[in-house]
Formats: sequence, C-alpha cells, structure tokens
Amino acid sequence: MKKKRVSLSTLGISLILVWAFLCSYVFIYCKIVAIGYRMEEAKKRFEELDMINKNCKAEILMLSSPENLLKNAKMRNMELVNPSRWCYVDIEIDKNKGTMNDTAEAGTR
Repeated sequence: MKKKRVSLSTLGISLILVWAFLCSYVFIYCKIVAIGYRMEEAKKRFEELDMINKNCKAEILMLSSPENLLKNAKMRNMELVNPSRWCYVDIEIDKNKGTMNDTAEAGTR
C-alpha cells in the first residue's frame, strides 16, 4: 500500500488559514474584554450618578414638606395663608382655528 503524500502547498495554505483564524480570534477576544472593562466603568459611573440623583430627590422631598415650609416661613417672619377657594387656570381654545392661543387666565371660583 502506498501512502498518499500531502503536498507542501496544501499544508502551507492550511497553516496560513489556521494562523489567520487564530489571530482574528485573539483580536476579537481582546476587543470583547476591553468592551467589558469599559462597560464596567460605565456601570459604576451610572450607579454613582443614580445614587446622587436619589439623594437629591430625597432632599427635595424633605425640603418641600409642609412642616419644613412652615418652619422656614416662621424663620423668615413670613405668613403662609391657605386660600379660601382653590385657584384654577383656564386655557382658551380658539374654536375657529382649532388651536390654543397664548392666553391663560387664573381666577377663583
């Protein structure tokens, strides 16, 4: 039985293709790892900003509470009076054009 001999050109082409695929695999893997690190940094920054946002919202709610508003008004010698009737805003719609104009009137009922 005779062994079939593989030609050098077929072996060389195969090695070049394997080398090209291996290089592309390593390059893509490195890019994916780099993207992962950037995403981790972005996630940390997002969590930090989200915590700052939540703290600011909590502080706004605390400062705008009725008790705190009354305390600040007393500190500044201001008098807060509840209106006897609620106010409303009436926005007039131009029926001919079907659009709103720039007129807004407020009043009490």
